[in-house]
Amino acid sequence: MNSLKRIFVSIKGQIDHVADEFENHEALAAVAIQDLQNIASKTRLHLHRVSTMTAQYQTQLTEQQQQAQLWSDRAINVRQQDEAKALQCVKRLRQVQQQIKALQQQLQESSAQEEKIRADLEMIQEQLQALKNKKEILAARENRSHLQATIGDTQGGTLHEVQNVFQRWEGSVVSSEVSIPDANIEIDSLATNFEQEEDQLALKMMLDELTESSQSDDKH
Repeated sequence: MNSLKRIFVSIKGQIDHVADEFENHEALAAVAIQDLQNIASKTRLHLHRVSTMTAQYQTQLTEQQQQAQLWSDRAINVRQQDEAKALQCVKRLRQVQQQIKALQQQLQESSAQEEKIRADLEMIQEQLQALKNKKEILAARENRSHLQATIGDTQGGTLHEVQNVFQRWEGSVVSSEVSIPDANIEIDSLATNFEQEEDQLALKMMLDELTESSQSDDKH
């Protein structure tokens, strides 16, 4: 049994390791943040309901306090003329005071609940913002780490490949330059031909002048 347990633990550890290797932490963090956002939304809705209830209790309490003052004044005002009626006013006053006491208790409990929910919501929002910031920071660090690892793994091969690309490019450019006739060479050849013909003509003219000069000397 112990051997089987050790084998099970070993296999489970290997599975957990493989799962961790392929785990998309950023995606899981995004899901967790979304869940927390849903909780924040529900808490915000609950806070709104409790706040509305607290406001209603406060309104009712104010109305009952006004009624209490009204029945108290009536009891005092009619006592001299009709004591029985005054006692009825006091009875109504006592009922209102009981309602006031119940409303005060309800208002106190509702206010305390509202305060607690508001504090919970603030804490959730702070945690949510902290998790968002941490997620962005960790994602940036992870991307940078992966980029550095990729560059480190492929840097030598990449540089070698880039150098080969430039060498092939340069060879292609050189081949293109060789295959294109040089217009400057053609122009220079034409100019050389003209210069040679002009030089030959000048030599012939000099020869003619020398011949004429020699013939003129012979006649004298």
